[in-house]
Order: sequence, then C-alpha cells, then structure tokens
Amino acid sequence: MASPPHSAEQLAAKNAFEALLENKGEADRIYDNLPESRSGSIISTDLARYLDERYRNTPKGQPKDLWPGWDCAWRYAQDRFVRELQDRRGRHIVRFMAGGWAAGKTHALETQKPPDLAWDGTLSNVQWASDMIGLALRNGWKVDIAYVYRDTEMALYGAVERAKREGRGVPLGELPATHRAVQLSILRVMDKFHDNPHINFTLVHNVGMRGVTGKPIRIFYTDLAPHGPLNYTESYERYYGKAALEIESLNPAKGEG
Repeated sequence: MASPPHSAEQLAAKNAFEALLENKGEADRIYDNLPESRSGSIISTDLARYLDERYRNTPKGQPKDLWPGWDCAWRYAQDRFVRELQDRRGRHIVRFMAGGWAAGKTHALETQKPPDLAWDGTLSNVQWASDMIGLALRNGWKVDIAYVYRDTEMALYGAVERAKREGRGVPLGELPATHRAVQLSILRVMDKFHDNPHINFTLVHNVGMRGVTGKPIRIFYTDLAPHGPLNYTESYERYYGKAALEIESLNPAKGEG
C-alpha cells in the first residue's frame, strides 16, 4: 500500500528540522532548554521530536504529528549521545534505559539515583546497544543498564492515555513487537556483558500506572529468559499485535497530523 501524501506544512516542518540538524550548536541549545532534558543530561528520541517547532507548538492534548521528525529526531538523539559519551567532562555514570513503548521507564526508575547522563530509549537494537556500551566503557564511564518490563495490556492502555493527555502517540500495532524486541535485546546484552565489573544491571517490573500507585518489583534474568514467567513469546506478540490494531482503529489520537 502506498504511503499517504504529505501536506506542504508537513514537508516544510521536515525541511526545517533537517536544516536545524546542520547547526548542532543551535539544536543543542533548544534541546537543553527543554525542561524534561534536565539541561541535556537525558538524551531521548521522544524529547528530540520537540526540536520540530511545529511539533513543539502543538497545543497540549492535541495529536502531535510524528511524521516530520520521525527520522530526524532519532538522528539528532543518536549523534548527541555519541558526542556526550566521547566528552565525559568529569562525569562518571551513564544509564541506558531500556523498555518497550509506554513501559513507564521514568516512573519505574524515579527512586533510582539520577545518573550523570542517560539514554532514555528502547534499546531494542542489540548491535547499537553494544556499540554504545563499548564506546562508554572506552571513555571511562561506569555503565548502568536499567530495563523496565510492563505487561502489554498496561502498556497499551498507557500509550492510549498518554496520546489523549499529551497528544504524543505511537503506532499501537507495533507496540507488542517493540516490547518483545527490547526483551530479546536486553537478554543478549546481559549475556555479552554480565561479567564486566564496570556495568550494573537493574531489572524492574512496572506494575503502576497514572493515578494508581504500584511500587516497581525487582526481577531477574531468569524471569525474562525463555520459559520464564515474564518472557514475551512469539504467539504473545501476535495476539497482542492484533488486539493493538483493534484498539488503534477505535483511537482517534494516533499522533499523526
């Protein structure tokens, strides 16, 4: 199926974002002024989307258009993270936050001591994760890897609720696959780096949600591994993928302009 045509406004927003990426100093200034970035100490594709002025100025609660900045935001976040890792400047701890869309990483890890630098993403690409961890180690960082598991039903609900509240949506049909990919990735990363003394792994099960208190539960590798109680199976992914598409068909706030 051919992709839908994009409006002149969308194309202009994408071009403006592309132009901004050529001026790293200005892009960094805007990013560091985003309150959620904590002066640039948290690097996130989700936050990088706000470098798109049109996205940034969409009134709260209205669907935000993901298309213009979908690729640009990732490119900026990846480049910015590499630059930060290469220039430690006396900082010590970098945290890689891992979890599927709407896993509630920020909530689940809020009691943890803030690191000097954090990557707030899914960590679903094993090769990229390994490369970045290796880069961090070579530049003298101590590495904290924090994985947040969330039941898919709660993640789907959280994604829909956030889209309605903030206008920030994700493709719901892809959410279950993302959660499984992240879990497979974190298991492989743990297999590769488990004996490195400069790396600490924290695994938690997020059982809370907005308005409902739920203290995150500490979990272990064996919980996530094949035949473990929290392992996402292929059939699990297919089932919830179909359910997500049904929910998405009823959901008007998909984050697309």
